[in-house]
Amino acid sequence: MPQPDNRAPMSVAELQKTIRGLSAADRQALATIATRMKQRNSTARRRKLAVAMRAMDAGKKFTWDEVKQTRAERRKASDG
Repeated sequence: MPQPDNRAPMSVAELQKTIRGLSAADRQALATIATRMKQRNSTARRRKLAVAMRAMDAGKKFTWDEVKQTRAERRKASDG
């Protein structure tokens, strides 16, 4: 449940205590969320997105069918 905006920020110690009190499944879910956030905010990802945006600005665009085909090919390659 989201906390109201008027709550004071938690200290690191309070946060660690709260995390220790979570179930193993909740701790795993929290770790997954933290990993995804770290990946999304990485410098490498931002660079990759900037390159893609420059290519799109220069006119390199794809149809939806091309996107679906590429995604299917990548899924197949990662499964096999």
